[in-house]
Amino acid sequence: MTALGQLLRRRVNPVVAAIVCAVALAGSLVLMIQGRAAILRDGDEVILKTAPVDPRDLMRGDYVRLRYEDISTVDGALFTGTWPEKNLYAPVWLTLEPGEDGLAVVSALSLEKPDPVKTGSVYLKSKPTKLYASDEPNTGNLRLSLSFGIERYYVPEGEGLEIEDARNAGRTTVAIRVSEDGEPQIARLMIDGEMLYEEPLY
Repeated sequence: MTALGQLLRRRVNPVVAAIVCAVALAGSLVLMIQGRAAILRDGDEVILKTAPVDPRDLMRGDYVRLRYEDISTVDGALFTGTWPEKNLYAPVWLTLEPGEDGLAVVSALSLEKPDPVKTGSVYLKSKPTKLYASDEPNTGNLRLSLSFGIERYYVPEGEGLEIEDARNAGRTTVAIRVSEDGEPQIARLMIDGEMLYEEPLY
């Protein structure tokens, strides 16, 4: 048997294997934390108004469910570009612009990030959603239900009911920061314009 064959047949030291796994996991965790911190530090900020949630969907554990008035359900008539000719599971890009009240509104939808980008606009990328070739977005009958990974907000135990009540009364707004790649992170949660929680970078 060759020296290489003997080397391959040797058992890996379990201590070494455990150290390698721990380093790999720690590295992955650091990258995730750094990515989130970079968005909170450098991302473009927009303010979103939350929308009521079905009262049968109660708070679960230590987080509150969030829906957003302007981005969770979007009018398909805002779609620009070519609608897919076959069923497609893909993300959708939203062009956000500040409304008269300072809250973000959707001005356009597309399958790709617009190029060139428009000054003052923020481009938010949804999670993949099902798009059907048979839909006709420009008829005004199509409503797209979208998610973005910011539909849960974790709170200290016992403090979620206040937020739920304010959310359902239309008093809650959320400041998000969005990276150049369209990924959002919740930065602040506000009730009646007053900051209730702010996310630390780390």
